[in-house]
Amino acid sequence: MIPSPIRSHPYRRRPADRDLPRTPGVELSRVAGVEHLSDPVGPELAGGGGRRRQLVGREAECATLAAAVSALVEGDGRIVEVAGEPGIGKTSLLDHVAGLARANGVQVLNGRAPAPGSDVPMAALVDALDPYLARAPQARLAEIRPDHADLLNNIFPSLRLSGARSLAPAGVPAAARQLRAVRLLLEVLAADRPLLITVDDLHNGDRATIDLLCHLLDAPPRTPLLLVVAHRRRQSPARLRLALDTAGQVTRVAVGPLAECHLDALTEVPLSAGRRGVLYDLSGGNPRYLSALLASALPAGPTSEHLELGAFPPDVESALAAELELLSTTARLVASAAAVLGPEPVDTGLLAEVGGIAAEQVPVAIDELVAADLLRPVPGGGCFAFRHRVVQHAAYLATDAGWRLAAHARALAALQGRRAAAAVQAPHLVRLAVPGDVAAVEALSEAAETVVDRAPDTAVRWLGAAIRLLPATAETAERRIALRVRLGRALGAAGHPRTARAVLHEALRMVDGHPSPARAGAILLCARLERQLGRRDEAAALLRAGLTPSDGARPGDRVALALALAGVELTSGRAGQARRWAAGALGAVRHAGAVPATVRAHALGLLAAASHLRGNRAARGETDRAAALLDATLDGDLREGPESAVWVGWSEILLDRFDSAVHHLSRAIDVSRGAGRYFPLLHLLCARILAYRCSGRLVEAAADCARALRLASRTQCRELHSVATTTAGLLDVWTGVGGTGCPPASAPPTLAPPVVGLPGTLALAAYAETRLALGDPSGCLAVASAAGLPDLEPWSQVGWYELFTRAALAGDDPAEAARWATRAGEVAGRLGQPSRSALAASAAARILALRDPAAAVVAAQGAAEALARARMPLDAAHAHVIAARALVAEGDPDRAGSALRLAEELFTRCGARLFARQANSERRRLLADAPTGARKSRRQPGHSALTKRETQVATLVSEGLTNRQVAARLFVTQKTVEMHLSHVFTKLGVTNRAALVRRVHLAGLPQAQSS
Repeated sequence: MIPSPIRSHPYRRRPADRDLPRTPGVELSRVAGVEHLSDPVGPELAGGGGRRRQLVGREAECATLAAAVSALVEGDGRIVEVAGEPGIGKTSLLDHVAGLARANGVQVLNGRAPAPGSDVPMAALVDALDPYLARAPQARLAEIRPDHADLLNNIFPSLRLSGARSLAPAGVPAAARQLRAVRLLLEVLAADRPLLITVDDLHNGDRATIDLLCHLLDAPPRTPLLLVVAHRRRQSPARLRLALDTAGQVTRVAVGPLAECHLDALTEVPLSAGRRGVLYDLSGGNPRYLSALLASALPAGPTSEHLELGAFPPDVESALAAELELLSTTARLVASAAAVLGPEPVDTGLLAEVGGIAAEQVPVAIDELVAADLLRPVPGGGCFAFRHRVVQHAAYLATDAGWRLAAHARALAALQGRRAAAAVQAPHLVRLAVPGDVAAVEALSEAAETVVDRAPDTAVRWLGAAIRLLPATAETAERRIALRVRLGRALGAAGHPRTARAVLHEALRMVDGHPSPARAGAILLCARLERQLGRRDEAAALLRAGLTPSDGARPGDRVALALALAGVELTSGRAGQARRWAAGALGAVRHAGAVPATVRAHALGLLAAASHLRGNRAARGETDRAAALLDATLDGDLREGPESAVWVGWSEILLDRFDSAVHHLSRAIDVSRGAGRYFPLLHLLCARILAYRCSGRLVEAAADCARALRLASRTQCRELHSVATTTAGLLDVWTGVGGTGCPPASAPPTLAPPVVGLPGTLALAAYAETRLALGDPSGCLAVASAAGLPDLEPWSQVGWYELFTRAALAGDDPAEAARWATRAGEVAGRLGQPSRSALAASAAARILALRDPAAAVVAAQGAAEALARARMPLDAAHAHVIAARALVAEGDPDRAGSALRLAEELFTRCGARLFARQANSERRRLLADAPTGARKSRRQPGHSALTKRETQVATLVSEGLTNRQVAARLFVTQKTVEMHLSHVFTKLGVTNRAALVRRVHLAGLPQAQSS
């Protein structure tokens, strides 16, 4: 028996090697005259001039590949499977691992399986090895057995091994001998230097290549060889998938979609949240599809359905065209027919007629397309769809223009014969109809109406085509107005508010001078767009003009216009005017005949919300009646009037009925899905965010913020975008983690739009809270001038005054804090609303703690109980913290610790990690400062140990001076004051300024001297 040419390899770790002496530290190996580290330096191996840059969003995959290279350098070979969808980035990962290997002195050979049809056996391996074999070390190759040399000479064109002769042992098939010969060749090539072989597109591999891989899985090479293969599992032979799944020495790298947050790193220009969302929805996180979509004329609309695509980048077009070129003529025709029928699941019964082929040829062609992974079966039906709309569009572009037009005509005729829905016929009509075709106009208009909610961009195209086809005559004037109003609505839903506004202004100009049933609808839509663009005054003026008596006005139109105007007035901060218009609308309902319950609920909700903001305690009945009407409304009716739930929800929030508000808002949100209802949906989301935030459900609030931010960005709704942005920033800080899983920003976002009205006030309040949470009390207080506090409604004023109380105390200004707390109490007393009174009591307790901790404990605990009854656990937890600090000042650390523990539990339950950590730290510090036997001594005066300067600092602080003022009085630096104050805290056994004030007044320290 001829001995194996494989010799013991320095990289190979065998059990016997454990007893061999090794050089301490890292092991050095010489490869090709280059000294390199055989020990990896983490997930990115050392090499070249520094660390290699990781691929975007592929950190886990790169780490797995780096570990494989590290093991290879150590002497352990293996097989790595890289599997994923077409275009997902498998080739990039192969390039990455090849670069890692080269940087560590590994010999790298790259191969690719050719397209099916190649007559070269083991073509992928020949592609990888043949260029290298011509210059491979001949001394090593000479050790190959003559019979193996003969087999290898027949496989690799560049290999000319001497002494080769044919030996055919009885009973051993030639194919088996060939596989063993190739495996031994690989062992020889890796005997002196670690070897990496990458094979791309293995799913295209010939039978011999697949046989070889299965053989290597059964009998792995005994030298350091790393074989990395990339393939599409859907297109790979079943036996290859089975062999890879059952082998024990295979490292699997499943390449999935990228995350949405990675898209910015892959594009040359920054993306808005809306555009990023559309791109991600369309691409599915696939880099190839993303590249194709970026190059297409992608609108910035709020949905990704029915989107027209343009030309693709050359590399994407070439890659997709190469897949189509492999098909048979019949399969290409079927693919082209399916592309003409659109990206929706294909009705196989139409393929023969549209493609112009015999019906019996279609099943075989579909099998071929499914095998090529161009078409995929749709679960739950007998239809098929392209694996992605980019593939469908590539198949569409690959056809000749004339053939496409004829195919559309055949498709339209077949669909009309079946009496298919207008939305199914529209994609063909829009390409075939000629001006004056009134039937086509009606069909396109009907089709646009059915898709506007889920595909507004498509509705825009179809309505634009209908307007161009409709003749401009006196008889069609009313129809042209109606089409323009529909076009304006679709443009607004698609995220083009300015264009929509211009179209609606044109429609109103056409209406001017004669009554039209479309007038009220055009005014309502135009007013909504004005609000969307942040122009509330223009919206109000337009609605008032629409309410001017006219001969053609209908009672229902007047009700809708009055309710819209009331909503504008209320969001503009004019609750009195809002109540007047809402009352007028409610009165007009009686004369309007049959009016949906949602309209009455809308009017009552507006009345109640405006009344609660102004402090009208008699408006509870209006809220109850509105909620009852909403509960009795069917989902279909609520879908047509979701605005009613906005104001019912708001009125319930103002009454502390947060659970009821969430229930009504959530129901309306669930039935209002669709781009056509984006504006009420945004208001519903913002109201629910406030309800969640007030009731301490911060995780749900953050999820709604992310959704609202995405929708507001897509539709260019400025004021609600500001609300969502600032509230999301605040929740990021409070919860400690942003919506993307990244740490919160160190600074809150700035406010771009003017801060006016109710949405602006909400955005400004979130901005101020974020400033305070990030340790910037002066920045929080600076917002007071922008907030316009004297002009705010009482309900809002209480919250602002309580916030500024906290900010002033954090800024060492107790006198200013006391003024804010007093204002909060005065306004809350007039308002008579339990939660507002509890917030004001919480602010008063903070001030009381500075001079009378015992009274502060009682006040804070009372506020906490009232806030808990109002279902506001987050604010109740803050009140418990106030009580705890006052208890510390009273010398009762046990009760203080219990209060802090309760506060920490409440904060944790709410998801407020920031405050939970603060409460936990304060409780631990309290426990550390109060060892056994020391709690009683905490109550004893401890000022005898104070130095003269510490006594001066303690006395001045007890008088209400800030650290800066104390430093100025004593002619020292602020840092010096902070140092002395720290010593005072330690010696007196207190943990905060409030406790120090109490201790100084009890001990009667002598007045400090200023010199």
